[in-house]
Amino acid sequence: MRAPGFDEATERVRRALAARPRRALAVPGFRAAAVLVALLDRAGGPSILFTRRSQALEHHRGEISFPGGRLEPGEDAAAAALREAHEEVGLAPAASEVLGLLDDLPSVAGYVVTPVAASVRAPPGAFTASAGEVDEHFELPLAQLLDPALRRASLWDPAGLPERLAAVVARAAVPFEDVDPGTGHWRVWSFHADEARVVWGLTARILADLLDRAFVARG
Repeated sequence: MRAPGFDEATERVRRALAARPRRALAVPGFRAAAVLVALLDRAGGPSILFTRRSQALEHHRGEISFPGGRLEPGEDAAAAALREAHEEVGLAPAASEVLGLLDDLPSVAGYVVTPVAASVRAPPGAFTASAGEVDEHFELPLAQLLDPALRRASLWDPAGLPERLAAVVARAAVPFEDVDPGTGHWRVWSFHADEARVVWGLTARILADLLDRAFVARG
């Protein structure tokens, strides 16, 4: 598959997200959160920004994610995602152009997460990880993420969830992953563009949704 340049990638994401209304989700007792899926203009081609969450955090410590966090009172998803990206990696909100919102997804940490797609035409040469929130930040080239050989799926039995997380899933009464109709197991996506930093879980599900809608041709 030919990897698009930054301008083409930006327009494809914008058109894909405008093509249908996004699916909003409301789960009683779940808090609202947002993440920023930032497409960066780099000399070697567009890349996407990721972080590794701090080991000091309560939830998902050490996991790979997009910059993001909970909404503050009176804040919408786009504003929250831009604010969190600024706090976590130093990306100035004014540097990002919001392209649209993806479908809401539930998190086993008790959040409804709204992914916010944005393009960054003039990203900083380097980002600054926020101590206590982010252990590292890194970028993966869009060209690599579009390589089908790097995307994998595995089936996982949700019956193996720890009791605390199983209670969250039961309370939400909505699918937390794509469900395999034959087994009822969750189909968990992962991307292996960098074997030291495998993107999986909720972050991979958001990434797969964006790539499929904007870049993967349908027959």
